Amino acid sequence: MFSLLLLTATAHSVEIVLPSPDFDRWNYGFNTAPGSRGVGSTFSAYQSGYSFDDRDGQVLLGFITGSDVEVGLPPHSYRVSGCVLELSISSADIPYDPSTDLRETYEPDGPSDGDTGRPTHLSGVEFRNGWTPWSFGEDGAFGDVWNPGVRNCYPIDFDDEGGSRDISNNLTTGFDPNTWATGVAEGVQAGDLIPAYTPLRFTVSVDDPDVQCYLRRALSEGLIDFMVTSLHPASEPGSGGENNYPDWILKENTLVELGVASPASLTLSVIIEPPSGVAGDVTGDGVVDVEDLLATLEAFGRCPCCPADLNDSGTVDVDDLLSVIGGWSG
Repeated sequence: MFSLLLLTATAHSVEIVLPSPDFDRWNYGFNTAPGSRGVGSTFSAYQSGYSFDDRDGQVLLGFITGSDVEVGLPPHSYRVSGCVLELSISSADIPYDPSTDLRETYEPDGPSDGDTGRPTHLSGVEFRNGWTPWSFGEDGAFGDVWNPGVRNCYPIDFDDEGGSRDISNNLTTGFDPNTWATGVAEGVQAGDLIPAYTPLRFTVSVDDPDVQCYLRRALSEGLIDFMVTSLHPASEPGSGGENNYPDWILKENTLVELGVASPASLTLSVIIEPPSGVAGDVTGDGVVDVEDLLATLEAFGRCPCCPADLNDSGTVDVDDLLSVIGGWSG
């Protein structure tokens, strides 16, 4: 791993390159070797006749950031200005599709999306039944294999009101996810087959306030999880014919050990502004005055991981305004 700190009087920037995940796992109910497989596949079981998730085969990637970024600060103390994940494909028969395909194009009688192939998406991650990013890791229990929407670890997006939602079954439940990132293969033309061991780059939409808040909270905890999914139709054995689905290189792959292929990597650009420790100080200058009042009024409304959201409710409202007034020092 590589970390470079650029210091200023009140804040510092951190550039981090994590060349391998600390956790990677094929998040699939029938995976008998979680945490030790060399590849993980992404595919769909939609309209397969089986009671599985639409996004059935998933790949979980977890990066510990605590060695490079101070943990335990309030989430608003971190600001991610760049986040890029790369993951290499091991398949050689997958058409490249960098587009975002609408839900209706996956229906048997739906419209064509106008190109060949299906995209691969990067999402955030949440957990059920008491599992956490730290406890689930590479060997946590998958959950109920035979029912959709109940796995213990699952990909998420945020709806237009900022609520997180499981996107594992977005085709069945009828919505288009708000995509965090779509895999891009440099030098490959749309519709061409992606060469084996090509890295796909996922540039995360850090300007989305909900995605930004997810990253900020993860940095505060010291571990960022991502899920890679796609809706390639599945067939056995997964190679040949029109139902090809991609396999992705995991860190345990023999080719990684031989230096032929690379595991997933994460590059982060983070600006850290430590809090002053003064109650009600929104601007971080160590005093609570009219500037904090104005900053709170300006941020009124939904504002995830916002410095003015002093009670961390996701919304700046009268309670936060009262906190500023209560800490007033002039």
